[in-house]
Amino acid sequence: MKQLLITLFKKLEYLPKLLVFSLGFLLVVIIGTIDYLIRLDISLSIVYFIPIILVTWFVGRSSGILISLLSSFSWFLADLVSNKYPYSWLIAWNTGVRLVIFLLITYLLSELKAAYEREKKLARTDGLTGAINQRFFRQLLQAEIERSHRYKHPLSLAYFDVDNFKKVNDDLGHSQGDYLLQLITKTVHKNIRQTDILARLGGDEFALILLETDYEAATIILNRIQKELFVIIELEKLPISLSIGAMTYYSFPESVDQAIEQVDKLMYDVKNNGKNGLKHHIFN
Repeated sequence: MKQLLITLFKKLEYLPKLLVFSLGFLLVVIIGTIDYLIRLDISLSIVYFIPIILVTWFVGRSSGILISLLSSFSWFLADLVSNKYPYSWLIAWNTGVRLVIFLLITYLLSELKAAYEREKKLARTDGLTGAINQRFFRQLLQAEIERSHRYKHPLSLAYFDVDNFKKVNDDLGHSQGDYLLQLITKTVHKNIRQTDILARLGGDEFALILLETDYEAATIILNRIQKELFVIIELEKLPISLSIGAMTYYSFPESVDQAIEQVDKLMYDVKNNGKNGLKHHIFN
């Protein structure tokens, strides 16, 4: 049962928000119809929570409020038409109480979702630069290798290392070193697509996944990044350079570890041969 709920949760996360909202609206209509058809005085309060929770969590607070209003109105109509109550003011009062409860649930759930998203982001990103962290990077690389293998799309992977970064920290201070790492992250993000993935692996090492990018296109992107960073380094008068190892895959490695080991080796080949360069190969 638990596994079924987890699978359902993941599927709902990837559905278009409009589709989830439509599903919530349809549930309200169905529940309201059942509420009207049942002649016994049975409360369906808890059942109305299903579309409210669904829409609030997967679509957002505003949509959750709208579904709460629709649920209260549906309940009001069902009670009004069925003549369950002797006084009309009693129907209005009950509807108001239910609406307050629905809105309270919507607010609390939306706050919980916001806290969940913040924690998820903190768990996946590097606090200094905003790039994704090493753990999440490995998960994404595994998923992209599998996807590219399935659809026969090329994939390019690169490792960056900042040459002489320790000298910046020692001579100019750690605040300047932090600024440099943020500057590198910002520069790389400016030169890649939103779908590409930049990660800080720790210290002064970064990794970049270029999705559906062949050898020629990856070379252009990496050279552009290197040139732009060189200009910034000159302007900032920093005693550093950038060593890059990269691999383009048309066929794919057996594991994430193998892919990382390959680009890491290419990057260290650059560092051991004068630094400040790019070594880019094609797998196999």
